[in-house]
Parts: sequence; C-alpha cells; structure tokens
Amino acid sequence: MDGGQLLKMIKEIYADYNKLDIALLESFRSPSSHESMFKGIPMVLYRKVTRLLPMKDRRIRFRGKSKPGYLRPAMYVHKDFADTFAVYYDNNTILHLGRP
Repeated sequence: MDGGQLLKMIKEIYADYNKLDIALLESFRSPSSHESMFKGIPMVLYRKVTRLLPMKDRRIRFRGKSKPGYLRPAMYVHKDFADTFAVYYDNNTILHLGRP
C-alpha cells in the first residue's frame, strides 16, 4: 500500500422495509455528529427494532438511570434496568433504509 496507509473497505448494507418500519427507524436516527446510528429507542421496541436491523457489525448499548434496588456503574446499564437503547455499527459500515 502506498505510504503505509491501510485501505478501509466501506460496507454498505441496504435494509429494504415497508414505509411504516422505515418511518419508525428514522424517528430514532441519530444526528450525523453522533457515533450511534439510532438512539433513544424505548425498551418496549427492543424486540421489533433488533429484528429489523441487520446483526452484522452491530452493537447495542443500553441507557437508563439508577432505580430503587439497582445502583448502576457510571458507564453501564444492564438490559433489565434500561429505559432506552442505542444501536451502533462499525465506522466503516453504512446502513441505508430502503432500496439502493
């Protein structure tokens, strides 16, 4: 490789869903300045959203506050006590909702 630079391959994933599912996902789309792809998704939608979104290169982070009987560490919330969650994809992965 020229100049010792590594060439990163961009992975593009096209997720073709119906308009209602796309609208649901788009309502939780993170601003481009954020690392996450989707954020602030209520836990009641966890099953639906995780089944819609491709698993390849995906990470999920749970968000929430401490609750009575559960004092959480500063940077971690267990799924059982989370209020919302965020979905992250690797930096070289681009997820498109809809057809190419």
